[in-house]
Amino acid sequence: MASEPVLCANYLVEAGDMEEVNEIDVEETLQEIQNNDSSLTHCIFNNVPLDQEMIDNITSAMVDNTSVTKLDMCNCAITDESIDGFITLLKTNTTLESLSLETNKITGKQLKLMVQALEFSETLKELRIANQYFTTGVGDEMAISKALANNTSVVKFSLNWKNGGARNSADRLIMRNCDLARKKRQGIS
Repeated sequence: MASEPVLCANYLVEAGDMEEVNEIDVEETLQEIQNNDSSLTHCIFNNVPLDQEMIDNITSAMVDNTSVTKLDMCNCAITDESIDGFITLLKTNTTLESLSLETNKITGKQLKLMVQALEFSETLKELRIANQYFTTGVGDEMAISKALANNTSVVKFSLNWKNGGARNSADRLIMRNCDLARKKRQGIS
């Protein structure tokens, strides 16, 4: 199944192609995010190794951005040091609907803190944090599944679960959120 091309930083890229080199102009895209460019709704930084300063600049710019609804930063060498920016972003941004941070180097402890920040997000519908370099522990997975209980907007969630109980609990919570979203769409309270 071919994916639809997406306009990103004024040119088309194929979404979901993790093998291809991303030729995005990171500085230009950051400037568009900072300027709240209404034509930029989907940012794809996948497969671009970003340094700590650039990741911090992107997350800081995204806090006040009202145009970008989807942010993909898979395989960007994101580490624990960058998570505070994502936590602030999740707590404050009111337009972001999808965040993908798969295939980075984020530990279970930091993933847990990020999921706990979802309690403050009413717009995020999709969070993808699977395939991290470090595996999550059972305690972190249990805390992640409990933290999902405080969010009613996320309807898609990915994580490489090791603990079946935590996965089942998270699956039930995501199904609850899907049911709430369906009822909202149908005008049922």
